[in-house]
Amino acid sequence: MTIQQMRYFLVVCRLQNITHAAAELHIAQSTLSQAMQTIEDETGLNLFLRAGRTIRISQDGQKLYQKVTALLREVDAFEDGVREMSCRHGKISLAIPQQQASFLIPRLLHTFQHEHPEIQLDIIEPYGVEAARFVQEEKVDLAVVNYDGSTLPDLQYQRIDSRPVKFIVWPGHPLADRPSISLAEAARGPLVLLSEEFYVTRLLMRTFAAARIEPNVAYYSPHLSTLYSLLRTHTAPSILFEQAVTALSDIVTIPFDTPLSLTSCIITKKSRQISKDQRLVMKFIRQQLLARQAMP
Repeated sequence: MTIQQMRYFLVVCRLQNITHAAAELHIAQSTLSQAMQTIEDETGLNLFLRAGRTIRISQDGQKLYQKVTALLREVDAFEDGVREMSCRHGKISLAIPQQQASFLIPRLLHTFQHEHPEIQLDIIEPYGVEAARFVQEEKVDLAVVNYDGSTLPDLQYQRIDSRPVKFIVWPGHPLADRPSISLAEAARGPLVLLSEEFYVTRLLMRTFAAARIEPNVAYYSPHLSTLYSLLRTHTAPSILFEQAVTALSDIVTIPFDTPLSLTSCIITKKSRQISKDQRLVMKFIRQQLLARQAMP
């Protein structure tokens, strides 16, 4: 007995009239009658008491009706669940930390959403290290970070481009005219840095430690906006991923004598299958980051 035949059977039982049931189902009466005969043949049960076109359900028919009703309820729940899963594939959750967010989010919400309105983007802006943990814990589908090379074993890192980390000051600062600066000079500070939940600060602290340099850090902030304010008010220099300050005016970026860089990458979880929609988002992000690499 097929699912379709079961659905036909329920309608016949409810209306107890082949003509009316066929009309409701939009099929020929002969097709419906043949379906009911097939069910009786397959089950070996006498399901109906017939009197012309009017029929009554037998006791066996009533028992089968109850079983089919319960079974189809389960089938409907299963189909609803599959549809819900399919809908969720059209919703992509992303973690994009602050240093990438200002560049990527406008492009995702404007250009990508215009090209793919069927895909819903759910974007959060955690710290870089936190973004990787969110992928690991399956709280998001993927993350886009500037990371320091450290990896977690159950995550896949799709490297895209590398961009420099620079010493950031303002015009008129004593070091503003320098073509480059050493780590030791930058460390004399005082400096304002992002908190250690950011890969750029983890990279700096590891580099300072390897060179046995103790940096003079006046303040750690979890917010780029705070560092921007401190730079604008000439409070203290900072050290940041270059792209984090491209939108700021009256800022001077100075490279280090020994170059430092962060690698942009897309993080996914190894054990999770990547859907077609996720691949579209990842392809778009990769294209945008590579296009940015070509910018002056």
